[in-house]
Amino acid sequence: MLRILVAGVFIVGAAVLGWLSLTQEDFCLVCDKQSDSSSLNPNTMQGALIKDLKLAAQNKELPDMWNQILEVRYVYHSKKIQKSLDKSPIVGINKKGNKRLVVEFFDEPGSQEFVLVRYSLLDIASSNTVAEINRRLKLPAPAVLQNTMQPKK
Repeated sequence: MLRILVAGVFIVGAAVLGWLSLTQEDFCLVCDKQSDSSSLNPNTMQGALIKDLKLAAQNKELPDMWNQILEVRYVYHSKKIQKSLDKSPIVGINKKGNKRLVVEFFDEPGSQEFVLVRYSLLDIASSNTVAEINRRLKLPAPAVLQNTMQPKK
């Protein structure tokens, strides 16, 4: 009887973990994050990139083929930003587009506040780079954890 009870607990636990991993995008039992990874919230990093791209569009620094992006990929060379945007495109996707946007992050030497971002537009059919933009991006401030335990008055 004890074996059946223990087996039942394990099966229910496995089912709950499986359900959570399928339904929750940010659920992670054992993440592959490194100890030196940034505490930046992906939404704040995504917002910083979108704001920077809007500024580049206003300054007419984006290539004419920018509206032909079908897919976005991220490459993390930076230790400050590690895997913070894997699921979030930062530009509008054109389902009839023929370009891939590769966004690469590099640490700026000697700076903790800035990263270098390279936006490369590649032709999907040939994998040739057709445009490239390099930007220096100030990192958003890390999210401050709020203390939920307030002292009683």
